Amino acid sequence: MLYNKMKAIVLGISGGSCLELSLHFIKHFPKDRMLYVVPSRNALILCRAEKQQNLKNLIKAVRTQNIAIHDSIASPLASGSFYFESCIILPTSSNTLACIANGLQDNLLTRIAAVCLKEKRKLILGVREMPLNAILLENMARLATIGVCIAPPIPGYYSGICDLESLHNFLIGKYFDLLDIPHELFMRWNGC
Repeated sequence: MLYNKMKAIVLGISGGSCLELSLHFIKHFPKDRMLYVVPSRNALILCRAEKQQNLKNLIKAVRTQNIAIHDSIASPLASGSFYFESCIILPTSSNTLACIANGLQDNLLTRIAAVCLKEKRKLILGVREMPLNAILLENMARLATIGVCIAPPIPGYYSGICDLESLHNFLIGKYFDLLDIPHELFMRWNGC
């Protein structure tokens, strides 16, 4: 098999309540790149509880092209020799945050985060928790000091957010900016 640095990104989905953003990310992801979606076990459970649906079926309903779902530790994504550009975990639950901050690799998602750290690949964490306690802040600070991008889904109302769709567009647009993905999902600030 030939080594190919194909433009590919990993979207991790942990058990934090923010599934709509993950689905919006998948919906708007560019067609010329590969997207590997990695739902955690808790994300599958949470989806069943919140939406009474199977998360993998929801993902497939949103998109079937240039996407692959991985959920086994035997996935090639668990190895640093398998190339992908970067990883965003959206949402990042407080449990997943704690595991990553403390080097625990108890599932495919936390193993992929460890691969990003060791291989110096971009890792973005959409931490979905509020309010934040001192432990969460310490875990975020620990990761930020080693180059992890901590990016909670916080809206910028200058972009003309007026409904849920425009809120999702703004947030996914900001994540696409961090991943160097061109888009026209929101109106950018251009001063007064």
